[in-house]
Amino acid sequence: MLMFFGFSKANALNITWQGAKVTLHLESIRVNKLLDILEDSTDYRFIYKVSDVDLDREVSVNAQDEPIENVLKEIFKGTNTVFRIVENRVYLAQSKKPNDQSLNKALAIVISGKVRDTENVPLPGASVLQKGTTNGVITDAEGNYQLTVPVDSFTVRVSFVGYTTLERTITASSSRLDFVLNEESLGLEDVVVIGYGTNSKEKITGAVSSVDASVIEQYTSTSVDQAIVGRVAGVDILTNARNPGDGNTITIRGAGSITRETNPLVVVDGFPLAEGSSLNIINTNDIERVDVLKDAASTAIYGSRAANGLIMITTKKGKKRGPTINFSTVFGMQERSGSYDLLNAYDAAKFFADGRNNAYLKNHPDADVNDTEAERLAKGANVRELLLDYTLPYLNGEQGLTDFDWEDAVYRTGNIQNHYLNISGANDGTDYSVSLGYSDEEGIVITADQKRYTLNLKTNTDISDQVRFGVNVNGMYAERGLTNGSNNYRFPIDPAGRAMVYMFPFFSAYDAENGAAHGYSVEEQILANRPYNANMQENPVAMAELSKYKREEFNTFGNAYVEFEPINNLKLKSSLGYLYNNKFTDQFAPMLTGSYRRLISERDTRQGSESRNDRLDVLWENTLDYKFDVKEHSFNVLLGQSYQSSAYKSLSVTGADYPNDIIQNIDGSTVQTADASRSKWVQISYFSRLLYNFRNTYFLTGSIRTDGSSRFGEDNRFGTFGSFSAGWVFTNESFFPQNDIVTFGKLRYSWGTTGNNQIGNYAQYASIGTGRDYPYDGTLHPGAGPSSAPSPGLTWETNTSHNFGADLSIYDVLDVEVNYYIANISNLLLDRPVPTHTGFSSSLQNVGEMENKGWEFVLNTAGLKVGDLMIGLNANLSTNQNEIISLGGAEELYEGGSQRFITQVGGSLANLYGYKIIGLLKSQEEVDEYLSRKSTTLSAEVGDYIFQDTDGNDVINADDRVSLGDYNAEVSYGFGLDLAYKGFDFNMTFNGTLGRVAFDEMTSRYLEYGEAFSNTNYHYFNNYWDPVTNPDGFLAAPDAYGNTETRQASRNPTNYNVLDADYFRIRGLQVGYTFPVNLLDRVGLKQARIYFSVNNLHTWTDYRGMNPDGGDNGNPLNRGHIHGTTSVPRIYSTGINLTF
Repeated sequence: MLMFFGFSKANALNITWQGAKVTLHLESIRVNKLLDILEDSTDYRFIYKVSDVDLDREVSVNAQDEPIENVLKEIFKGTNTVFRIVENRVYLAQSKKPNDQSLNKALAIVISGKVRDTENVPLPGASVLQKGTTNGVITDAEGNYQLTVPVDSFTVRVSFVGYTTLERTITASSSRLDFVLNEESLGLEDVVVIGYGTNSKEKITGAVSSVDASVIEQYTSTSVDQAIVGRVAGVDILTNARNPGDGNTITIRGAGSITRETNPLVVVDGFPLAEGSSLNIINTNDIERVDVLKDAASTAIYGSRAANGLIMITTKKGKKRGPTINFSTVFGMQERSGSYDLLNAYDAAKFFADGRNNAYLKNHPDADVNDTEAERLAKGANVRELLLDYTLPYLNGEQGLTDFDWEDAVYRTGNIQNHYLNISGANDGTDYSVSLGYSDEEGIVITADQKRYTLNLKTNTDISDQVRFGVNVNGMYAERGLTNGSNNYRFPIDPAGRAMVYMFPFFSAYDAENGAAHGYSVEEQILANRPYNANMQENPVAMAELSKYKREEFNTFGNAYVEFEPINNLKLKSSLGYLYNNKFTDQFAPMLTGSYRRLISERDTRQGSESRNDRLDVLWENTLDYKFDVKEHSFNVLLGQSYQSSAYKSLSVTGADYPNDIIQNIDGSTVQTADASRSKWVQISYFSRLLYNFRNTYFLTGSIRTDGSSRFGEDNRFGTFGSFSAGWVFTNESFFPQNDIVTFGKLRYSWGTTGNNQIGNYAQYASIGTGRDYPYDGTLHPGAGPSSAPSPGLTWETNTSHNFGADLSIYDVLDVEVNYYIANISNLLLDRPVPTHTGFSSSLQNVGEMENKGWEFVLNTAGLKVGDLMIGLNANLSTNQNEIISLGGAEELYEGGSQRFITQVGGSLANLYGYKIIGLLKSQEEVDEYLSRKSTTLSAEVGDYIFQDTDGNDVINADDRVSLGDYNAEVSYGFGLDLAYKGFDFNMTFNGTLGRVAFDEMTSRYLEYGEAFSNTNYHYFNNYWDPVTNPDGFLAAPDAYGNTETRQASRNPTNYNVLDADYFRIRGLQVGYTFPVNLLDRVGLKQARIYFSVNNLHTWTDYRGMNPDGGDNGNPLNRGHIHGTTSVPRIYSTGINLTF
């Protein structure tokens, strides 16, 4: 009869060295039957060889509250069978000596705990081992373990694939031990993403820079490009987006073209985004890492699309653990960080008075500054020589008058919120990640905003041992309010542009008593200024608030692949990808807005517009990847084929003469016009690459790609691009002394060619344009005719580059990287003159050549530790020098109104071009002597500038203009500091530029021109010349009626208004705290972190515009022309990250 009393399975699982208590009474039962009963009635399992245990032997056992060890001793007494208990497993074996219990003597205590990563996520399958023995266990699905170990001190070794191994010495007093493993920081072994594959950083022979998710998360932004500003040497990212969700300008190692697009190709999870795509379509929370490929050896595998460099974005995937839920939320606010430093109302009144008095005194010999308006009119004064009557109280010093700040009215403090949810995991050959995102951002300019919804789905699964399948889908939908950044008075949604500085501080934007004007004083300034021919500008706040400029955007892209591995390391992969983008734009300008200098009663109509744009890209690629070794030689061969098509269509309808402001749909208008377009291009490609490695010391890489594009004529449809690179890890040589100082060293060289296929889809053909009306039979008939010359001989712009590099690791703490590059860009596309008998003045030809060269320096520290304080430092610095080699027979090219930019052979791209000011004409005698001595074609008056006679021929004309610098930074730099102390973390990043200038149209053409037609800034106000109040002033005197040719010329670039665009900025600051694990366990959390951050905290600059980063409008020939850019936002945010 068998009886069990007081036996608990739970206690069995937590057996101590005293053992669980077992009560039983058995007589003459066979051992095999007894073991079965024990397994059925407890959690113990017996493991043994049949030959080691006499299972047929009969035993009798009498135990009352005995430990399990005593029961087992009784069962096997007098035999050669010994046992060991490990967790709930009982191992039986045969010993050489009877009654030998030596295996069991070491079992004394049980330790238990949990193994997690640094994000407090459990690590199932981690190994917990007593070092030096085979005594170990594997963690369960929740990362828990129990291990029976000796009473004496010993060492436990905990390991998990992809994480650093942890060892800890244990004493008998230990019972609960948790372990936190760090993901392997492989340093120079980091895996980086290259075209169509990955490689370890140790083996990379090109110039590649990487930024991981931990860096991206330090900056609050919906666009990843802003998160990596100042982090990558050789990459210039301008913060020049006007609206939330707009793209920013990115340049890698200088401009790659003179007339074509210079932004790099962006590839997300293997799919190249369409030209001009904003990175706003990717949620930054989904990004695992960003790899920037800078030299031709790295980019040549993408051939004709990689002349401007490559940005490879890898999104997150599920990691090898159970389901993990990550939730993050951010709330914040943003405000403008820049200002035009406009005058207040009282100073503005003096400025306008000075300008009108100067004009009056100069033009009328008998004039007196104290003359009344009637006396001035009697002396023949122009209306611009009359004082503005509404400024008289300000000039008299009356207090409490309107002093309106238009910058504060146009800019606002915008609220930000960003929420993100991700569920991910991996098991049994399948990984998955699903995420949802929502952001709501009010821009710093009124009416500019964005609500964005994102989806990311990524999964990979092993269908069998040889077949793997994966899908990646990214989706984004956004509703956006926009400003247009133009001077389109029919759709005047540009409050931060010229309209803002045209407004006078004597007038408010709001009129609460006038309900008909919807609470805005729409025309107050127009009505007040019309009698004086002063600035009649509509209220930009009213124009923005009452007009409509909305856009809905849907974007989705992704790919699916099948990978077959018939033999080990031979992978055949086929992938099919797509990108679909749809934009619907809706604009409406009511009757009350959109007619500069015109009253409401004079306005003719309302106007609206609706447009839709659709793009569909399809990419099909097939690759063969084979890795094999021949003794100490390692090879990786890649062969591939690619087909890509891109189709685009647009439809725009404009309506006019709406019946009222309520009906805003196009079908409500009575006058409608439509415009539609379609285009398509196709490219087929063949490519290959060989990676070679000998003893992890010598590395060679070669690649070649042939592209065929429908954009080119039949004779030049295909282009072939290749690269070669080599690396030598000299620290792996036997002759290199092993030491703790230089622990890794590598020298690199690369050469390669890439192309630029961005010539337009139909540039090879002659185009036909409408509007060529012709008379017939006394009537004018609509017609069409050639509008551009055919260019069937166009071929690829080609970038041939050399890169010399070195990588060092010092004390295993400091990593140093140095690169020197030379890039020659040939076959540049330019419009060149053609004979007049062709019917055209010019045609597009491949005739130009230029060169970029520079240095890059990178320093990084990896985990300096002082006690509990962890310190990380990073810094980078890069230079770039641009030189024009050839312009196809021409010596220079001019660009921009009044030839503001010049590109010359021997000089750099897009130099600002204008007069050099050397002084002021401060009396009529000086004017007469200047004009008589200088046979100038430019008229001048007292208070005007003196221009330098550059060529020394005593004639001041256009030939005296000089180069005034360009917008290409001579030096760009960034550095950062990371600190961690126990649960607290702190990081701070900085970036800046040196050797860069810009022409700010708002400053030079309006604020500092001195016409007294718009408001001005304090730089001009404090420094304009006045013979009485400021005789040492060096800026031209204000003159409301002065319109001399010298004054007009000063509106264009001069050494006075070409501004220093360098800056030094505190780019980011963040303070965070991660809660301790033992506290989180109580509430079911794996990790929790809170933080506070500030972006763009402060900028030091001598730039007098709103934003020194605004100098790129997409045209390389006038890069550095800044017109009405918005301020860089200063962002305050707080957030929390939770992991379940």
